[in-house]
Amino acid sequence: MPVVGANQPVSATSDEIEAIVRRAFGSHAHLDHAESVGGGQINDVRMITLATGERHILRIAPSDATAARGPSWFTPHGLRREQAVIAAAESLGEFLPVTIAHDFDRAEIDRDWVIQEVMPGRPLPDLDATLDEQARASSWEQVGKFTNRLHSTKGSYFGPPVCGPTFERWSDLVASDAAGLVRDAERFSLPVSMFEQLANLSGRLAPVLDEVTTPRLTHSDLSPGHVFVEIDDAGRPVLSGVIDLEFGRFADPLSEHLPPKFDRGNMPKPMRSTFLRGYGGHVPASGDDVRTSIYLAIGLSWVATLLAYQRRSTQPLLTQLRAVIERLGEHL
Repeated sequence: MPVVGANQPVSATSDEIEAIVRRAFGSHAHLDHAESVGGGQINDVRMITLATGERHILRIAPSDATAARGPSWFTPHGLRREQAVIAAAESLGEFLPVTIAHDFDRAEIDRDWVIQEVMPGRPLPDLDATLDEQARASSWEQVGKFTNRLHSTKGSYFGPPVCGPTFERWSDLVASDAAGLVRDAERFSLPVSMFEQLANLSGRLAPVLDEVTTPRLTHSDLSPGHVFVEIDDAGRPVLSGVIDLEFGRFADPLSEHLPPKFDRGNMPKPMRSTFLRGYGGHVPASGDDVRTSIYLAIGLSWVATLLAYQRRSTQPLLTQLRAVIERLGEHL
């Protein structure tokens, strides 16, 4: 677990939360209490209960200054991006967070915020131990169907829908990611040469990356903890929602970390086949091995920079990253 106080999300004060509640629900509204929802690495997330008994989720982004102190991929505008992702994926609205109030003008506090309906169901990891093999497989098959529908949304460029750089070529976005990680390594005392090697290899393998020509909407952080499931009257799991889309962007769908040859820990290996059954099958393409190796290396690098920023141990992960980079070099 992160060390308390070691670059964790900055908590809003009670006065700030009260001001947000009045802005969202009117001057007559009163906050009963706000309970921190753990697990977030960037946003301050609270379950707020009003005096009327209404319960909602309040998510507060980091300030500009806080985001600037973090890794290159941190952003104070993630909640704005999420709203744009939700709009782009409107056909999936039944599964996506419902925002009932937001303020991106920062009238109350110096940070963006949204208030959303409480997502029905529970995170998949909370239920996993209660599911038998068939029920677990059904859950992942539904996640596969959701992911396929999300990826069917095409964009006209690579990058986030708002508040971020956009690129005509996929390799240029990957190069931007890699360059940011080199800067992060320098700032957070990580082995810079390793991250420079990743950036160099990604650049030399740009032609393989640019075999991807159609930008498609990805969640980019589709871990089990962001998948919500309800148990119906027959005891069967039913996908009820997917949260935390602030890193969503138009990208190569293979970078979603879920296809069969790419495991960053987001999907239990026995569930891959059921996910793919729901997704509709992953048809291998030329260059998949190269691209998935690059995405795995960048994904591990993102985690490494987060751990370093939080002053947590990075050595086991760096060992894994070094091995992936070495294998990537064999493709040249």
